[in-house]
Amino acid sequence: SSFHDRDNALSDARPSTSRPMTSVSPILYVLNAASIAKPHAIEQLTAELIGYNVDIAVISETHLKKKHANSCVDIDGYALFRRDRPGRRGGGVAIYARQSLAATEYIITNLDTVYEMLWIKIDQCNDVTFVGAIYHPPKPVYQTVNLLDRIEEEVIRMQQNFPGSHVVLAGDLNTMPDSEIVTRTGMRSMVTQPTRGSSYLDRVYVSDLDYDGIKVVVSAVKSDHRAIVARNSFDIKALNKTRR
Repeated sequence: SSFHDRDNALSDARPSTSRPMTSVSPILYVLNAASIAKPHAIEQLTAELIGYNVDIAVISETHLKKKHANSCVDIDGYALFRRDRPGRRGGGVAIYARQSLAATEYIITNLDTVYEMLWIKIDQCNDVTFVGAIYHPPKPVYQTVNLLDRIEEEVIRMQQNFPGSHVVLAGDLNTMPDSEIVTRTGMRSMVTQPTRGSSYLDRVYVSDLDYDGIKVVVSAVKSDHRAIVARNSFDIKALNKTRR
């Protein structure tokens, strides 16, 4: 089956390590979790990934440090990739990728540790997809233009080294201008709804993938940010309803 096929198969929502994946439009879940090390966060995140049948989850502000073993934050059926913020509290990014995707980390050479950016590569049937997770804090310890330069360089390098590849970049970019990434990389910005109050902080950029359904939803994970669910279907039902 393909990612498109599974958009109509949410009844079988439990993560599987054996389900074949041959398409390049993964169901994405993006969230600033404000820590996945806090009590019950992993259980709540697991429920989200199962409920939305997520293929790839991009998590910013993981707050993970060396003391947090992967076994503490693993989710059954998913491979975990993480880049922690060293030496300072908070921050960090992670990607959970369905194990059947056989994703590998795409190493960026000489990437300064101050940049909270992580990439994975999915190679299936000679079809390559890169997915990046990024967190750009409100008060970075680096010049924003330098991070933009690295993003631009890496996206160009990916597309040159792997012609026809697909690129997705997602995460919390705070006040970074949306137009800067669009202009520098040629990718499209997909999120048109605010994710924290009235602010458009969490975003998804794609090179050429089509996501008909982009929805901002309240996450089961306790956070002041809402989550983004992106898939090839308009039929995205929010799992966490609130009554008032």
